[in-house]
Amino acid sequence: MLFKSLFLSLILSSLSFLSYAQLSTDTLVNTARPKIGLVLSGGGAKGFAHVGVLKIIDELGIPIDYIAGTSMGALIGGFYAIGYSAVDIEKIILNQNWEDLLSDNVSRNFVPIYEKKDFERYILSFPIKPKGIELPSGIVEGQNVLNLFERLTIDFHDETDFKKLPIPFLCIATDLETGKAVVLDKGYLPLAMRASMAIPTFFAPIEIDGKLLADGGMINNFPVKELIKMGADIVIGVNVQSGVKSKKELKSLLDIINQTVSLMALNNFKDNLKYCDIYIKPKIDNYTVGSFQDADSLIHRGEEIARTFIPTLMDLKKKYNLQKREIKRYIPPCDTSEYYLKDIEFNGLNEVSYSLLSGKLNYGKNSNISLHELQDGINRAYGSRYFDHVDFQMKGENEKTLLINVKERTTKRFNVGLHYDSDNNASVLLNTTFRNKLKSGSRLSFDLKLAESPRFKTTYTIDNGLKPGLNVEAEFNDSEVYAFDDGAKIGSYDFNYLKFDINTHTIFRESYSFGLGGKIEYFNINSEFTTSDLIIARDEDYYFTYYAFLNLDSHDTAYYPKKGMSLYAEYKLVTNNGLKLDEMDRPASVAYLKFQKAISMSSAFTVYPKFFGRVVWGKNIPSFFMSYTGGMDQTDYFDIQVPFVGLERMEIASTNSFIFRTDFQYELFRNNYLILKMNAGKLVEDVNDALTQGEWIKGIGLTYSYNSLIGPIEFSLMYSDKKNGISNYVNIGFWF
Repeated sequence: MLFKSLFLSLILSSLSFLSYAQLSTDTLVNTARPKIGLVLSGGGAKGFAHVGVLKIIDELGIPIDYIAGTSMGALIGGFYAIGYSAVDIEKIILNQNWEDLLSDNVSRNFVPIYEKKDFERYILSFPIKPKGIELPSGIVEGQNVLNLFERLTIDFHDETDFKKLPIPFLCIATDLETGKAVVLDKGYLPLAMRASMAIPTFFAPIEIDGKLLADGGMINNFPVKELIKMGADIVIGVNVQSGVKSKKELKSLLDIINQTVSLMALNNFKDNLKYCDIYIKPKIDNYTVGSFQDADSLIHRGEEIARTFIPTLMDLKKKYNLQKREIKRYIPPCDTSEYYLKDIEFNGLNEVSYSLLSGKLNYGKNSNISLHELQDGINRAYGSRYFDHVDFQMKGENEKTLLINVKERTTKRFNVGLHYDSDNNASVLLNTTFRNKLKSGSRLSFDLKLAESPRFKTTYTIDNGLKPGLNVEAEFNDSEVYAFDDGAKIGSYDFNYLKFDINTHTIFRESYSFGLGGKIEYFNINSEFTTSDLIIARDEDYYFTYYAFLNLDSHDTAYYPKKGMSLYAEYKLVTNNGLKLDEMDRPASVAYLKFQKAISMSSAFTVYPKFFGRVVWGKNIPSFFMSYTGGMDQTDYFDIQVPFVGLERMEIASTNSFIFRTDFQYELFRNNYLILKMNAGKLVEDVNDALTQGEWIKGIGLTYSYNSLIGPIEFSLMYSDKKNGISNYVNIGFWF
């Protein structure tokens, strides 16, 4: 009896397997027009080849009734499913800056001006959580990718059943908790596409319905069976995986990641392949998952291989009298596309206030909003640095409800910077930043610079946008500064500087700020030598200073900009007691102006004029407030320094200094620059005699620079008419 039961079970299992295996053939017996399914595998940038295959499918008029995709196949399949043509998808791909898209970078135009100084000075940044400093779950959160998906699918945000899309669609993700494949055929389409392509370690995983999801290619990179379950009778499969490589072929990190994914999904792939009726594999072995700059070539390779299948596809079309389905073509939205906002809802706010987020977005209810305005608001909110990601969902027919989803950034972060230059030598910056302390929208920062000239600075800032905000700073610097005679160093002195500064300011359009403030400054100088025209051997004093400032920064990048300008203007009154300066019946006055504008002459050549000016009015001005000209560093430790190419740091002392400079910047090839720097200046004791008296100085420099992941790496040769011979200057890393 037991034997008969086992035998019967075996027979039934075999019949079930054979029935499933023949599903794509048997169902054709009872239907006049078989259902055609399309499977698109994952493969990173190599997935662009799918578009070439789709172009031929469109050209031949082959109807596609179901689509299933994984990773990049999910991205392209999702767009095709909502009505984009292959040509539309090709245009979308070729018009992207993939380096920016596959990062969380946001244009500096959307970063508040007080944050721009910190925007590019760290090489490492870690969240601080209750258990200590933690590594992020992925190198990239996927802010820009998800925003792109949301814009391109905006008219389908209401459709939560992917089977009801113009072409029924599903994609595959991996549940990181169970290790099982998850079929995503309902929900929010952009988020499902993003989850399917969340390559582990590179993209942070996505949580959907309580499951933490990552790239589906780890388990099922070729979901043929899932397509058959949808109802497909005939399956066309496009596979862009490179397969398992030998150890000699594993040459890069991307190769290792791709190999790991391929090995994990290998058995599933072999099983799925058995049910694929038409199997197309583009010849793209020379490309990698990271070949995003070769998009046009990869699309061509896909089209090329698909053309060899034209006879097979045409036979299929004729055999079953296949006719192209009439699917309404989806017209891509453009920047001027407008939507009427009836209501705005926020999801994910906890420590950040409603007013801060709504102020950054600057959207109005019961009004029209363009897609461009919508994206600008998202960028401003993300650029505020209070969120790890900001995305949106547009619900409703004619009157829309805009749902803004945010993930608040960990309010505590630990940051590290490294730097070396010829003037200041090596230094390490350790920074801890806390947000939303005491007040939502606030930022508390502690800087500790470890170097021969150490520095400590703490800053507390409250950003209220157009409304007056608050900035409080305390800073200590211990610097070694050199004295010079006819271009030669004659000694050094220890310069200690302590400052407590408070100001109120207004920020508008993220790039402009204006403010008023006051500070208490303490200077202490010690040295073993004395110079008649510079300082006495030992000196110290306190000063009370009032100031007004205007700050503007619209440069596209902090280093090697190609457009935009920056301006910092400050006027201050210097006193000993809050009312006047010693030996004067009024305060001394100091004005400082720094202006730089990048003028792009071509994609590679930029002219970068600059002006630095510092003017001091008053009698018996303390040496602490004189102007010191020289140096190429970009620090702001002391506002008494005026940069000059060809001189060493703070080499020449004068009362007033006016420097005119132009940099001619040429990008030889990607991130490699050759820069000719020419400057001339006038040093004068009495500003009223600036046109008729004073000393002219001239200098020139030639810099070769590489803009690396750790910041600029620069080597400069310089000459000045105030020094003998040619000097050199080395700079490595972000300035801080």
